[in-house]
Amino acid sequence: MGIIQTFPGSPGTGSIANGGKIYAYNAIGTTAVQVALANPARQSITFHNPGTVDLFIGPSVAFQSGNNNTPTTLVPTTSALGGTFRVYGNGGQLTVTGECQGAWQALAASGSTNPLTVMDSNI
Repeated sequence: MGIIQTFPGSPGTGSIANGGKIYAYNAIGTTAVQVALANPARQSITFHNPGTVDLFIGPSVAFQSGNNNTPTTLVPTTSALGGTFRVYGNGGQLTVTGECQGAWQALAASGSTNPLTVMDSNI
């Protein structure tokens, strides 16, 4: 019997491994919105800000001090940014690897028509 060999993301891959999935958003405002669903197979996720306004990216669930270090829903606002990462305008980028399988959300420093590009990868 022969050996069949393939590589993650190749046409013959028979698993959940695949290349990047690109998500485009053009209406990120000052209220947090979900920009990536939870993905248990995710290996990395990249957030790219092609707009001029800074964006804030954060997980939907985070460990918050004062809550017995239990995971709780993160509800960031422009005045409560703890738990988020700033992605600067004009090409700022954030890549998270490792424990990044949960859902992610984003909000903008100002405005309501800010763009965001998200790349989700299982490899």
